[in-house]
Amino acid sequence: MPSSSSSDATTPPLEPLSKPPKKTSRIPVTPAVLRSIFASSRTAMEERSISRVAFFRFAVFVLSCIGISLAASRGRGIKAGAGLLGVTRS
Repeated sequence: MPSSSSSDATTPPLEPLSKPPKKTSRIPVTPAVLRSIFASSRTAMEERSISRVAFFRFAVFVLSCIGISLAASRGRGIKAGAGLLGVTRS
């Protein structure tokens, strides 16, 4: 009894996909390029405002990390807390 399968000999063989030609003149997209693209669509005052907001958010982040580190080391004593921050006495 012949087996009835979905792959018959009548289906044409698949052709291999051809690769697109490599372009060597492609400009790499770096964060600086992306920033300049978005900055060009804003005014100088908008860009300054966005930069200030980003700076203050970063500063708050760093201060909160330091505060959490100090709070976590509170039970270990002052020398252990200073060691977490990399402060050493010679």
